[in-house]
Amino acid sequence: MRGKGDLNNRSGGDRGKSVGRNYLSYLSYQALSLLCPLVLTPYFARVLGPDRVGLFSFAEAVLSYFLLFAALGTAAYGQRAVSYARDDPEARSRAFWETFLLRLVASALTLFSYLCYVRFGAEEGSRALALVLGLEIVGSAFDVSWFLQGTEDFGRAALCGGAAKLLGVALTFLFVRSGGDLKRYALISVGCALLGNGTMWLGLPRRLRRVHGIRPFRNLKPVLQLFLPAIAVQAYTVLDKSMLGWLCAGEGYSENGYYEQAEKLVKTAVTAVTAFGAVLSPRIAHAYRMGRRSRADGYLSMAYRYALLLGIPAMFGFVAVADVFVPVYFGADYGACVPLVRILSAVVPLIGFSNVTGMQYFVPSGRQNALTLTVLTGAAVNFCCNLALIPRFGAVGASVGTVAAEFSVTLLGLLLLKKSGAMAQRSALAGLSNYLPAGLGMFFVVLLLKRVLPADPAGLILLILVGAGTYFLALLFLRDGFLLRFARGKRKVELL
Repeated sequence: MRGKGDLNNRSGGDRGKSVGRNYLSYLSYQALSLLCPLVLTPYFARVLGPDRVGLFSFAEAVLSYFLLFAALGTAAYGQRAVSYARDDPEARSRAFWETFLLRLVASALTLFSYLCYVRFGAEEGSRALALVLGLEIVGSAFDVSWFLQGTEDFGRAALCGGAAKLLGVALTFLFVRSGGDLKRYALISVGCALLGNGTMWLGLPRRLRRVHGIRPFRNLKPVLQLFLPAIAVQAYTVLDKSMLGWLCAGEGYSENGYYEQAEKLVKTAVTAVTAFGAVLSPRIAHAYRMGRRSRADGYLSMAYRYALLLGIPAMFGFVAVADVFVPVYFGADYGACVPLVRILSAVVPLIGFSNVTGMQYFVPSGRQNALTLTVLTGAAVNFCCNLALIPRFGAVGASVGTVAAEFSVTLLGLLLLKKSGAMAQRSALAGLSNYLPAGLGMFFVVLLLKRVLPADPAGLILLILVGAGTYFLALLFLRDGFLLRFARGKRKVELL
């Protein structure tokens, strides 16, 4: 029987691919984006050591600022514009070409600026590495994943990007054998990224029409409105690594290395938590465009509930098993990562929730100013915490700053969401009455089991399996409505 929450009803413009298929495609690609480096990490960490891993992390952090200017706000704007025009081939084609050309111009200017930095600003010993990594700016110019996501073609994006990631893993194992192969690893990483972006263009001309009167700079204002929050997000997601390199320079790059590995591990869980909301984003944008507020609120409720469903157990799980996971996975040289993983675990549910508020509500509904305010607040909190804590506590201080920033973004987003009159978050917050008790139960079960199991790979796998099983069994016992609908195989999720 159809209810008002039947969100998979394809009438009235929701003619895209199924949410479930798009979710699996997007999750597969995003998981590969982080899991491929994680597969390499035990080998990479042992071959290079904390200092060289930290050098690579610092070089990538600096590059990320230039990549931000190369993309401007075109990814978020382009996906939204394509989503709005998905039923009009000519308007969709115009949105593509105007966004792509604007991104191309921005990338060319940014590449020139980056080459100036490499020549005059980079340390002499790291210039070759920085030059190789700079090819990512070229790849960014031709990244059209935003168009595929706007048309809900997540499968093609996943296939092209995923194949390139897997190729990079294979080439790294074959050709990176010692600490002196750091530049070779960078070349493999950048080359595979270029290949993945290039293959996304296959078949694209058939989906585009010839249009006249293209004016790429007429969209500059809305693009820049989305660029401002992107700058702020970058400030509190990458500034940690930059400030660690600058403020701990006298101690080498080992603090960067510890922080890089801990953050990489935690961000793997963040990928799974935010994937569902990203898949729903084009549908939410289209629903707002068509004036279907109740449909959009239904999608938002699903995204919020899913983020907390996975975010809460991930947080408790990291805290419980970090002291076993880190030495087994990273090696004995990375014991300093244990407290970092435990501190950073809090960002998993925080980012999951704030990502839905910002990218699935503020952006599709045209409330960019609210998004800008939240992320600027987070950037300010992060910078102040880093400045006060990193000189004394190193990577631990950077981790505390990250958690403080994400908490401020989430809290302010909730306040602005309530002020806007949106109702979707109420259903999600109500779910905490199930997820928190189930997560705590899982946490104590894992702590007890950890006392009797060996701290080896087999013991670690058993801890993770028992923890996950305990959590979901607890939710079934509590009869969590959101989980039960998926457990029963229902394709239609209704959140009232």
